[in-house]
Amino acid sequence: MNSYYQSLLQEIHKELDQKDYDKALRMIQTELDLPYVPREELEVLQNYKSECLAHIKRPVVHPDLESLIHGSLQEQEKAVALLQSCNLRMMHEEVETLLCSSKLLDETKGELIESLMEQKIEDPYKMKKSGLEITFIPSIIVPSSQDATIQEVRDYFDQWFACENPTFLRFCNRLLDQEVLENRPLDFEDCQALPIAKALVRLVCEAFGQDEDFQTFCKEKNLEEIVEVPLRIERRGENYE
Repeated sequence: MNSYYQSLLQEIHKELDQKDYDKALRMIQTELDLPYVPREELEVLQNYKSECLAHIKRPVVHPDLESLIHGSLQEQEKAVALLQSCNLRMMHEEVETLLCSSKLLDETKGELIESLMEQKIEDPYKMKKSGLEITFIPSIIVPSSQDATIQEVRDYFDQWFACENPTFLRFCNRLLDQEVLENRPLDFEDCQALPIAKALVRLVCEAFGQDEDFQTFCKEKNLEEIVEVPLRIERRGENYE
């Protein structure tokens, strides 16, 4: 751990010792909002954030939160954004209502689940997904940063594109992030990485109109016999009006 993070974490720990959780949370969130935080330091900051949120009873962040939760798609999306700044331990009913919404897309629900995971909430939640009712506990879902399959997919992307096509690499990683959100509360630990990586590369090629380039790529990388997995991001919105 470098000297910058050692100093920062000492300052945050000092605020926690003094029970100034609001100030500590501001310091933590400022750092988490940066484009890149080393993995080790990220885990420490997220743990500190969970500790802060456990001690902060935030007021309702919007006077019409209840009506937003039961409102239109756009209003429900706004409600999700508002809830993500709250101590979600205090908002179980509101969160579960949104997770069971027939209007919200799975990707938006995934963002809310990620917030529950960050706060390490151990209470069970119910949600509707693909016509099924699922019960899950946020704290035991494997984060993408610790999901071996997701990390292996990113490694493939790095091997294939980091040097020759960083723009393509960014698009692949962006779609992978979206696929993770679409699948929440499920993780990818029991999935194979290479079929996922191939499918995401195909999707990016299609977006760029490079179908022939994809066939050439598969031949060069010996991927022609790899059977792709169905991607949820290709089916998003099918169950919604």
